[in-house]
Amino acid sequence: MAKDKFVAEIREGEMVASLFQVRQKQLQSFKHKPGVFLSLSLGDRTGELAARAWENGEHLARLVEVGDVVRVEGEATSFQGKLQLNLRRLTVVTDEDLDIADFLPVTPQDRDALWNEIRAAVQEVTDPHCRALLERFFQSPDFRRAFYRAPAGKRNHQPYIGGLLEHTAGVVRMARAVAAAYPGVNADLLVTGAILHDVGKIQEYTFERSIDYSDAGRLLGHIVLGVEMVSREIEALPAFPPVLKLKILHMLTSHHGYYEWQSPKRPKFLEACILHHLDLLDAEIDKFKRAAASAGDSNWSSWRPELGRFVFTG
Repeated sequence: MAKDKFVAEIREGEMVASLFQVRQKQLQSFKHKPGVFLSLSLGDRTGELAARAWENGEHLARLVEVGDVVRVEGEATSFQGKLQLNLRRLTVVTDEDLDIADFLPVTPQDRDALWNEIRAAVQEVTDPHCRALLERFFQSPDFRRAFYRAPAGKRNHQPYIGGLLEHTAGVVRMARAVAAAYPGVNADLLVTGAILHDVGKIQEYTFERSIDYSDAGRLLGHIVLGVEMVSREIEALPAFPPVLKLKILHMLTSHHGYYEWQSPKRPKFLEACILHHLDLLDAEIDKFKRAAASAGDSNWSSWRPELGRFVFTG
């Protein structure tokens, strides 16, 4: 079943009949009469849109779940300066031929090019132990499949399909430049840490029908999951030096930099310190770029909670 209208194409006053994914749902009480209506947030890869079903709210709420793809018909109206759909019809779609990429946001960058860039960085690592560890990940078809799709975050930075690939490529790019610019930096160690620092996010998030936290993600988080994943692969390499193992695992546990940012440890050697700052820099760049893109023709973005500020774009 094909999708024929995207959120970004909807204009006030038009009738809409298309497929969308349910991002949020809530039953709300009418203010001036008894009963409830169904409030939804509908989305696709171009954005999100509020929708209201004024009749049969309780019945529809039992039929639809967050993550479902639904076919809706309704009128696009303006409420408090924002577009919303007043729904006339809603049905859940179970077509197995649906392209989920229509409904989840996707990195604007070429994922094949990003993968190839990271793969090239792996092949340039000269330390045989670091190289062997990286190859255990990058030769796995299951890892590639998950790495291609995983987001880098749920809200804060690169929160879309392929976001982890994009973020990792950005950090690797900067790691190679810093290692070239500063004599004494262990380039192989820094690049290995840059490639693996967020690897746990392929288990922290679910991203088949919607982007959300997995049970393991909520209970453990990507740092713990990443340490487990990397430790497991190192155990399969019996000649791996113990000190190198400690240093790589420390880079994973310290890359958030501060305890208040959920970092179990603070960076305690040069390459770990550099990795923390590169990780933060790539994330902050993405936040500012997306804030600027959201501003349209305005000189200012809307309030950006991930930055705690408005962003000037004039």
